[in-house]
Amino acid sequence: MGPCRLAGPPAKGVCGASHELITAKNLLRTLAAGAAAHCGQAARLGEYLGKKLPAAYLARKAPAYLYRAWRSAGLLPAPGPSSCFREISEAMHASAMGVNSDWGDLVKWCLKMAILDGYYGLHAATALEDGKFGKPEAREGALNLACLSARKVNIAVHGHEPAMVEAIAGEARRHAGVNLVGVCCTGATFLSAHGIPLAAHFTLQEEVIASGLVEALVVDSQCILPSLSDLCECYHTRLITTNPLARMPGAVHLPITDARSARRAAKRAIELALRNRSARKPGYEAAFGENRQPPARVVIGSSEENVDVPGIAAKLRRGGLKGVIAVVGCVNPRSEAAGWVDAFTELSRDYLILTTGCMAFELGSHGLLDGKRALHLGSCVNNARIADIFGRLAELCGRRISSMPLLVSCPMPITEKSAAIGFYFAALGCAAHFGGPFPVAPGTATAGALGALLKNECGGELLLEADPRVFREKVAKTLLPAFWGRERARRGCGRAGTGP
Repeated sequence: MGPCRLAGPPAKGVCGASHELITAKNLLRTLAAGAAAHCGQAARLGEYLGKKLPAAYLARKAPAYLYRAWRSAGLLPAPGPSSCFREISEAMHASAMGVNSDWGDLVKWCLKMAILDGYYGLHAATALEDGKFGKPEAREGALNLACLSARKVNIAVHGHEPAMVEAIAGEARRHAGVNLVGVCCTGATFLSAHGIPLAAHFTLQEEVIASGLVEALVVDSQCILPSLSDLCECYHTRLITTNPLARMPGAVHLPITDARSARRAAKRAIELALRNRSARKPGYEAAFGENRQPPARVVIGSSEENVDVPGIAAKLRRGGLKGVIAVVGCVNPRSEAAGWVDAFTELSRDYLILTTGCMAFELGSHGLLDGKRALHLGSCVNNARIADIFGRLAELCGRRISSMPLLVSCPMPITEKSAAIGFYFAALGCAAHFGGPFPVAPGTATAGALGALLKNECGGELLLEADPRVFREKVAKTLLPAFWGRERARRGCGRAGTGP
């Protein structure tokens, strides 16, 4: 017996677990892990800053009508930021062998994890980050491997924690010969806050080391490939870890727990990189120069405060925009990335694109982050900014979020975090799309139960589609245009775009 896997036609496993039960348990564990990552990031930042969220944070932050609906449906997490880890522990307990076998109840637990992730993870981390380091400002930036410099000492910073970003960015300004680049969500934070270029997303992180030009790779937590330990040994790169939870074999460990240790770690990391410049192997600089492509130019630094939300709402009411699509999450090598880029490029003709994380890098590297068709909102926890924009759009249009043409797409999920983000938006009442691979298959009883729960309790929708062409057709023809039928009826317009 065990572990539980969906392997064939039999309706139940030898223990009596149905396909629906196994799927619900696996999904709950996925969402609990995603919530643990984001809530842990927020809690760690709060400890670093000596800040705590108010006990009634969720009640104050969530739309009142949704808070009432969640409470009525039994979806609310226990009150207080400190309770989130107890809820995550209970979710893991409920989904353990021989505990909760009511898969319909486990599906409800999934939405509880998503709500918890949204408020005590995404919103909490973003609020703490903005309170200490300030909100980003719109600016031009650059991304891809061309941001590395053959003439300077290159330090790549990879992970998700802004405390490390701020410390090492401040120290690097004292060294004219140091070229700092970001990887993954740390890179998105660097780019938004400091204009420091973003070299790679999750899937391309090994290529940063394989360039042969990186003297030090400084990491904290989340989305860091274990292969980097071996890869750094193959080249001359010094691997440096900074999060006590995220140790790696062969790395220099410089734990960051407060501002003092952050400054000390940043100074030491740069010293190690400067000393390591002489170990750079010959031939890589010439090869880099021969193969170097120009960096992609992008517009970054959008936030809920500098985006023209009233203008977007006006365009939605007039029909100048068909809707707003948030493109979030990972870039999965098992998926057709080029097809998804094509799909969102096509959709950007009629829909405004808001994007974060690795998908922002992918869209930016193909020219879509121009500050008009697509707006860069930052790292994964900064999806809170998109949620705030969606809420404000609904207010300005006099509607609930579920009645707005708003879609969140996670087209190529890899991490548990991406699933939690998508389900949080679904709990808000958005249409939520997941591509593949994903723990829930379309057309199954579990997918139907999730969709019904979202629709009945939150007003949200669930779209499971791994083919970018089919997805584009569904969005363009069936999903978001339903808004315009309701809008015409409300305003008495003949067709979308003909009203005042």
